Amino acid sequence: MATAPRRLTFGAHADAYERARPAWPEEAARWLVTEDAQLVVELGAGTGKLTRAIAALGVRVVAVEPDPRMLAVLERLGLDGIEGSAEAIPVGAGEADVVLAGSALHWFDLDAALPEFHRVLRPGGRIAFGWNHRDERHPTIAAMSEVIYTSRPSRQTSGWRRRDWPAAVLTGGLFGDVEHTLIEHVHELPREALEDHLLSYSGLAALSEDQHRRMLAEVGEILDADPSLHDGDLTRLPFVVDAYRARRIG
Repeated sequence: MATAPRRLTFGAHADAYERARPAWPEEAARWLVTEDAQLVVELGAGTGKLTRAIAALGVRVVAVEPDPRMLAVLERLGLDGIEGSAEAIPVGAGEADVVLAGSALHWFDLDAALPEFHRVLRPGGRIAFGWNHRDERHPTIAAMSEVIYTSRPSRQTSGWRRRDWPAAVLTGGLFGDVEHTLIEHVHELPREALEDHLLSYSGLAALSEDQHRRMLAEVGEILDADPSLHDGDLTRLPFVVDAYRARRIG
C-alpha cells in the first residue's frame, strides 16, 4: 500500500513536473473517456496534464489531488481541482460517468479505492487508467531507464510495472470487461529541460545532489549517442500510453 508521504513527494517539484512531464495525446484521452461522458473525476491529477487533455474534449473534469502544491499549479492553469484522495473521493454517489487515473493508480490502496470508484460512478460507468511513460521498447530509452533504475534506492524500484493490473481491478467483482491498448507518441522538450524531466519522478527527486549529477551525466551521454532522438535544440523521447478501461458492475 502506498503511504501518504510517498504520494506527497511530487509537490516539492511541482513546477518541474509541469514544465517537463509529457502531455497526454488526444487519442489517449478519447480512448479513456466514453463519448457520452458528462462528468469525469480524475484522481491523482497532479498539475493537470491529463486533465487538460480530457477538458479539451469538451467534458467537465473534476481533478482530485492530495498534494496542495500540485493542486495550486493545476488551479493556476484554470482547471477545476479539489483536494482529496482515491480512498476518500470528495464526490457524491453515482455522480461520475468516468473515474480516471493517469500515471497514478500504483499510488492507491486499491482495497479502499475500488469501492470508492464504484460508489461515485453511475450504473454502467467506467474506470479508466493508464501510464504515460518512456517507451522502453526503444533500445536507447531502455539504456536510459537502466541508469535511472540503478540510481534509485532499492526501496524505490518500479515493481508496480510488473503488476497484473486487469486482475487487480477485477478483485471484488465490482468491475468487469477490462480493455487495454498502447498509444505511441513523442515527448519533445528542450535539452536543458531534461533535468526537470528527471526531477519530476519521485525516486529521482530523492537522490542526493552528487547522485543526481552523476545520473544526469550518464543519461545525457546515452541520449547524445543516438542522433535519432534529436531535432535541433529539442530532445525527442519516445513515449507510450499504456491504457486500460473497465465497466462498473451493478
